Amino acid sequence: IARAEEFYPASVGMAPPPDWNVGSLKYDPPKEGLPKNYCTFHIANAVAPDSIFDDPAYLPRLFLELMDRSEKEYGYDILYTGTWLNENPRWLALFPEEWHANLSPRSSDAPPWHFGTWGQFVTARGTFNRKAGQLLREKGEMKYQCRSSHCSFREMRIWLKRLIQEKIVV
Repeated sequence: IARAEEFYPASVGMAPPPDWNVGSLKYDPPKEGLPKNYCTFHIANAVAPDSIFDDPAYLPRLFLELMDRSEKEYGYDILYTGTWLNENPRWLALFPEEWHANLSPRSSDAPPWHFGTWGQFVTARGTFNRKAGQLLREKGEMKYQCRSSHCSFREMRIWLKRLIQEKIVV
């Protein structure tokens, strides 16, 4: 492993591309078709082979940094993304009620061809998620659908500070 890390660092784990600006999270410049104050963000696993959920404080720290940086850089004040994680309880626990209230409905359309949907088939180590694959083969559907949501930076900061104060995350 040491030689692989030395000679092929990008091939070890699921390292996000170099342009990812906040660890396992990346925010985009303003996007056409969305309000200018919407911070569109993406999720990867910069801590592979561990999970982004292993350290309960990891994602809250990243979200606080993402909001601070994107607010200064672009004047954003609304978080926005579409992902299969928006149906995962561990992910949803990181967000305030406003996020839950704004979740898009489940869709009967064919799933879009991006990791916002298909990421559930990749383990933290970057291998095939056999459980997700088996479920798809047996039921003909994915466990999680890609759904979008948004919430204000204000509500997200209040929520994350509450989680930290109540030692839900450290």
